[in-house]
Amino acid sequence: MFSRATLITDRPRILSTYSHAITGFFSDTFRSLRHRNYRLFFWGQLISLVGTWLQNTAQGWLVYSITHDSRTLGIISFVGSAPILFLSLYAGTIADELPKRKLLIITQAASGVLAFVLAGAIWGNFATVVVIGVIAFMLGVVNAFDLPTRQAFVIEMAGKEDLTNAVALNSAIFNGARLIGPALAAEIIAFTSIPICFFLNGVSYIAVIVGLMMMRFTNERRRRPSKKISRLKSMRVGLDYLFSNPQLRALMVLVVAMTIFGWSYTVNLPVVAGEILKGDASTYGLLLSANGLGALLAALSQAAFAGRLVARKMVFFGIVVFVLSLLAIAFIHVYWVILLSLVGTGWGIITFFITANTTLQRRVPDDLRGRVMGIYSLSFAGLFPFGSLFAGYLAHQFGLSAAFAINAGVLTVIAIPVYFFVRKLPILSVAPNISEVVLGEVPTIQEETIVKG
Repeated sequence: MFSRATLITDRPRILSTYSHAITGFFSDTFRSLRHRNYRLFFWGQLISLVGTWLQNTAQGWLVYSITHDSRTLGIISFVGSAPILFLSLYAGTIADELPKRKLLIITQAASGVLAFVLAGAIWGNFATVVVIGVIAFMLGVVNAFDLPTRQAFVIEMAGKEDLTNAVALNSAIFNGARLIGPALAAEIIAFTSIPICFFLNGVSYIAVIVGLMMMRFTNERRRRPSKKISRLKSMRVGLDYLFSNPQLRALMVLVVAMTIFGWSYTVNLPVVAGEILKGDASTYGLLLSANGLGALLAALSQAAFAGRLVARKMVFFGIVVFVLSLLAIAFIHVYWVILLSLVGTGWGIITFFITANTTLQRRVPDDLRGRVMGIYSLSFAGLFPFGSLFAGYLAHQFGLSAAFAINAGVLTVIAIPVYFFVRKLPILSVAPNISEVVLGEVPTIQEETIVKG
């Protein structure tokens, strides 16, 4: 504690110390923004992702208002995510071959067109569950190529030295949009109409496309696999590289478990708003915003303290916080408790996934980055539909509280033995050498440099 005399005489020094501490915190947290290309990506993605959450919120409420059936919510989520399951590995291979920036411009433009189509379908009064499902499936195909490409593109914008920080900031803008988007969507739905959310999402993609087009690279590398190596073999090399290491294998088991039995809780949030809290679209938007707040806090803390946190501890600490918060939602049906618990679930699950993502990104060779991120996308997003179906079925068959409690229980049963398995292994500091891949050599890569004017 400072004495009164010290506060008076040393006030400039104390203020300077606090000022430097605050400045240092922000410079550490947002240091990836010093790269012009990443800065363009950051702001474009922030605008685009707010639009995405407008659409996600509006779509969930639209489907629920049409059917009042938790199973249908799960089915639509399954249809929208299923293409990622089947295409992610192939898409990761394509991302390793083609210029990632050009591929992202194509995927972002396609997503914007689909948003406009869905808005038109609602305005034209033919937006049935089947139409919504078809558009969701097409968007899933686009996302199958977008996800691994976008994640593998980060290092080209921010460099290896700021990779961990950039990955955390990507999550921060996703969850910042997740905080703003649902609340904004609720107001738009209340005061205008649902299709406006889809239309504004389509417009928002312009920001990220413009940002991508404004980026400047000295050169872009187009990697073409040797003609002696098939794409199937190329995909297999990525799998062999990832699963040749026991620590990474254990991490992927947890990623799969958190996707199927953890992340799927979001599917039933419209039911929490409508049946447990007896609310409307505004209530649903507030629940999503509380969840987004926790996720945003997790992303910012990971960005600020990147490199100073022990990844292994943060993985399991994130799981513990998530499970306890999910159990609170299951058994304590009080409005403010549910809001606080959703902050907890958001913090826990995003802390886990940021740690898992950066652990992989820091240990993957550049030539395999797209393929490994394709595998991660498959595990993270491709398996989500199975969790959605399971969560929807449990809620319909046994009730919402039982659905949350069962998922929390299964996740705990999986996480405990994995914890005791990895604690016997050394801390992973270096990735296995590429030549140690089980099935042999990485395919020969021919690089074509495209010089920019």
